Amino acid sequence: MSIDLAAQARRSYRAVETGDLSDLADYIAPGWINREAAAEPPAARGQGPGAFAATVRWLRTALSEIRLEEHQVVVKDDTVVSLATMSGRHTGPMVLQDGDKLRVAPPSGRRFAVEHVHWSVFDEEGRALSHFARRDDLGQVIQLGLLPPTPGALLRSVQWALTGRSAAARRAFLATSGELPSDSSVDRLSYQPTA
Repeated sequence: MSIDLAAQARRSYRAVETGDLSDLADYIAPGWINREAAAEPPAARGQGPGAFAATVRWLRTALSEIRLEEHQVVVKDDTVVSLATMSGRHTGPMVLQDGDKLRVAPPSGRRFAVEHVHWSVFDEEGRALSHFARRDDLGQVIQLGLLPPTPGALLRSVQWALTGRSAAARRAFLATSGELPSDSSVDRLSYQPTA
């Protein structure tokens, strides 16, 4: 395969960082599956570029200043394995599907930096077919003050529940779009908190 698969894999990092979904079909195959999408919005659990777009929108709703710094990459045949540090700031509601429940973590404003390992398998056209990851999710929630919950996190959760913001975040989570932007537009979604 003459395509630089490591560079193709990095394109997904850039999409998460920037929100630019304009060229997803160039590096995400129609049958792409994210094996890590169980806690993500329903549209992210599908296949193809639309499912990837929903994952990006979901991440960028909860997090800002997202960076994925790659430390090491291994390419073997059609597989790319990348060790990276993901960092950012929790500035929007983080909503996770947990069985039949939707859990909402109101924005903490805290920064985090955790290690990720991502595996992607590519087709002959250099488009990702599947994604699998190992992430330090526990380290992330500890850094965000969610586990154990800080007094501030508990207070924000109660305030959000009483004001209806948690319910609104759950509805937005379920409505997260897998639609691709038109060729002439760039989707740069990020959460804009309301007063």
